[in-house]
Amino acid sequence: MINPRVEEIDYKYVRFLKRFNMYVPSLKRTISIPKGFVCDRESVPIIKGTSIRGGYVHDYLCRIDSDPIVTKKQAADAYLSVMEWRKSPWWRRYVKYWAVRIACGYFHKFKVMSTYEEITGRKIAKMVA
Repeated sequence: MINPRVEEIDYKYVRFLKRFNMYVPSLKRTISIPKGFVCDRESVPIIKGTSIRGGYVHDYLCRIDSDPIVTKKQAADAYLSVMEWRKSPWWRRYVKYWAVRIACGYFHKFKVMSTYEEITGRKIAKMVA
């Protein structure tokens, strides 16, 4: 599958509706992100949304029980390698790479199947018709 099917939870978070497989050049393997996985795509504010697949991979690898379990540097390297494979401009790749390398965040704080509520501490807003 090239593009995962996702459900928008709110302006920032999505939930995967199907399993998503992505080859990660830096890991020399395909990772499999499960159905139900919740993530924020990309969170580097300045150029957010320019490498969404890379963001999915990075978010998955930042979970404490991802397969494979990696270091923060390896997760950032995976993000960079997906951006390189997708031919993102070099300057954008390195801004994002260094942002995820040095930023504090949720690295190894959540499990792969953590819910939106667990990650954000908020309840999902109900849509009113």
